[in-house]
Amino acid sequence: MIKLNVWGGAGEHGRSAYLLSGSRYRLLLDCGVKKEGSGEYPLIEPDVVPQLDAVLLSHAHEDHSVAIPLLYKLGYQGEVWTTRETKEQLTTYFRSWRSHMERAGHILPYDESDVQRIRYRFLEDEAERGCWFELLPGLFAIWGRSGHLAGSVWFGLEMEGKRIVYSGDYTLESMLLQADDVTIGFRQTDRERIPSLPSAQLDLAIIDAAYGTDRDTQADKLRQLEQVISKTLHCGGKVLLPVPAVGRGQEMILWARQHFSNVPVVVEQKLVEGMKQLQRASDWLKEQGERVIGGMPAEKISEFLGGEGWNKVGTAEERSNCLKTYGASLWFIPDGMMQSSLARWYHGEWATDANNLILLTGHTAGGTFAHQLLENPQQYGMCSVKKVRYKVHQGWQDVEHMLNRISARHNVLVHTDLAETERLREGLLGRQVRPGACVEHIEMLSPGDELMF
Repeated sequence: MIKLNVWGGAGEHGRSAYLLSGSRYRLLLDCGVKKEGSGEYPLIEPDVVPQLDAVLLSHAHEDHSVAIPLLYKLGYQGEVWTTRETKEQLTTYFRSWRSHMERAGHILPYDESDVQRIRYRFLEDEAERGCWFELLPGLFAIWGRSGHLAGSVWFGLEMEGKRIVYSGDYTLESMLLQADDVTIGFRQTDRERIPSLPSAQLDLAIIDAAYGTDRDTQADKLRQLEQVISKTLHCGGKVLLPVPAVGRGQEMILWARQHFSNVPVVVEQKLVEGMKQLQRASDWLKEQGERVIGGMPAEKISEFLGGEGWNKVGTAEERSNCLKTYGASLWFIPDGMMQSSLARWYHGEWATDANNLILLTGHTAGGTFAHQLLENPQQYGMCSVKKVRYKVHQGWQDVEHMLNRISARHNVLVHTDLAETERLREGLLGRQVRPGACVEHIEMLSPGDELMF
């Protein structure tokens, strides 16, 4: 018997942390924070932390990673299993989280020395993706790319006779990043025993369902983005697109260059650095061409970095010059939630013109400036503020597809609020996902809940 304890992430967006406890081992899947207020940390049980045998980290984003130093503060002595690409990104995310907390006048619950004490084990050194390896004596693991971020992965586990999959943040619809089938290792093993099995047979599946009942495909979202942007440009306005330093921003920049080829594009230096980072992370890129960006991801990244047809800014003078030079234009800046002083400066430049648009494309945590703008844009100026999601997680159709690929005794849908999770569960039950799929065992869990299986 294994117990799942939700320390965070189910029934909410953020602070992913899932504890698996068996008779022999205790594993923690991710350990992140919510950006609200002073930062909401997982419901960590301090007496359990020194007993952890391993931490598995799916990717570098704050809501999955930046509470890991707190584990070391509380006495964790083990290793963090992740990819080299994720480890390289963590330095930036840890520093950014510290800066964010200090600007807001909050104190981190751990020290820089705790960050330095993190010991990493790299998945690539143990096994190629899609191949099983022995993570601990008698405990086997498998990993693959999740398509969410360069370095992001899903995990499969065989632990004390139980079979578990954790999708991490997952999408098949990235324009640049490849995602591997989460069931690949399980299906191969099952077919060796019973060739006719239609799906992988699992005991627990923890599945990214961040977009809940949203049925739109990426193509739907791109059409919506194109319509909103075109309307603003037609009126002579500037479009501001705040995005994370690494992630959807690079995809959207390449898409914009393809679909608005005659429109001036201005990109902040940090996002250019993110594009260079992607160029170096070629193992994570799709190898086939993508029509929406006009070709092979690696080729389009190299072409963009060649520097023609767009403007890079990194100083106050460069920003001011471009603002004076261009009317209708697209501007990509880091910080999707607009908490930084740079994002606030840009808002000040946009707010005085009703033709301008601030276009948000991802999650906006409560209390962040981006969330405040969405809730009451008139209070902050004349420009428009809209949100059109760019997909980097799973919605209804994606979750349904994943459930059709697996047959788990217990399915835990995570990364969105409890009410939306319930609506999605009811919808999936009403749709009767593939005959034989165990969707009647979609669990409704929240932080603090546990599940025995």
